[in-house]
Amino acid sequence: MDRTRGPRRASLLAAALLAVAAGTPARAAVTLVEGEKGKLDLEVRLMAWAMMTGPDLIPGVNSTPPPAQDENIEDFFIRRARLILRARLSPSLEIVFQLGQDNIGSKILKDDAGFRFKDAVLNYKKTEALQLAVGQFKVPFLRQNLCSGFNQLLVDRSLVTALRPAIEGSRDQGGMIWGSDGGFQYRVALFDGSDQEDTNTQSSLRGTTRVSWNWFTPEPGFGYTGTTIGETKVLQLAAQADAQNGRVDPRDDAGFATEARAYRAWAVEAYYDQPLGKRWAVTAEGAWLQRRDDYETAGLDTRSIDGAYAQAGLLLPWQVGPGRLQVAGRWEEIETARGATDGSLRARTIGINWFAKGHDRKIQFDHGEVKERPTDLDDNFYRLSVVVAF
Repeated sequence: MDRTRGPRRASLLAAALLAVAAGTPARAAVTLVEGEKGKLDLEVRLMAWAMMTGPDLIPGVNSTPPPAQDENIEDFFIRRARLILRARLSPSLEIVFQLGQDNIGSKILKDDAGFRFKDAVLNYKKTEALQLAVGQFKVPFLRQNLCSGFNQLLVDRSLVTALRPAIEGSRDQGGMIWGSDGGFQYRVALFDGSDQEDTNTQSSLRGTTRVSWNWFTPEPGFGYTGTTIGETKVLQLAAQADAQNGRVDPRDDAGFATEARAYRAWAVEAYYDQPLGKRWAVTAEGAWLQRRDDYETAGLDTRSIDGAYAQAGLLLPWQVGPGRLQVAGRWEEIETARGATDGSLRARTIGINWFAKGHDRKIQFDHGEVKERPTDLDDNFYRLSVVVAF
């Protein structure tokens, strides 16, 4: 890819989008109804991307990739659009609907099938330590997946977080018992294993569990953040597991996608956010994941995948216009083995964030390089993201 043309065009796009974002008012969620019967809030989120990348496709992000490209790809599209409704029916009962679409008009990423429900979940809270969620919601596996795409440390999640046997994304349909007690949080969920009815003659349940412990500041909510932007001191350690029998995987290699397998994955991770003196702050996060696919067909070698990433951000103390600057970087590796065959992926990303009003109004820019073997894929990309939420 032309490395001089990319940064120059990205700078021009950044200047234009900065002007647009700076002139857009940002507010908290709007309250539509509030009374004796409860409260109804509406939140709108929009993320637009400008992206430049080489003709090689970035692996791990598509189950049905676009056609092979002959030239560098220059693309501008709506990466995410959301309408979020939160209905508080009583102190113990809340319903959340999140509607939206991803990757509208993208040449690089696969579009979702229309505007649809992302989340549709009812949460009953007996106590803070005992809650029940039912419906469609995020699988409790990896902190980054439990963070909204709108509040990641870099423009988007690590490729390691995509090591799941699904094209439906990070969500599934089922129920979860969960709760928090001080710094301890647990989540135990049972899902139907989305897409099984469409792609597999078998039907088996999917079980997922996650436990975490927070020092300094508890995080008792349903979701997390990729950085508190210097507001809170947080240290979280977590472990999780995800399993399903008789699972097919459209993301698997050609010839294996329709093979049923016993899928197992487990991971450990750490997250640390530390405000420092004179308005500096450090955010650091890392995870190690192992996935195993034992195929039901006799004679097929087990596939084993090891993935790891580490990322960090440094919030700078100076005010830049109405906002703050943060620099960030990520390292990630994925190793795959199937019998005598193996492969690897290496990716490095650096970026800079400008927060005008926290995660509700921000601009992020990053540059990454991806190398994959043995397919000899070498690619680099530039991504510019503008987020507005109100």
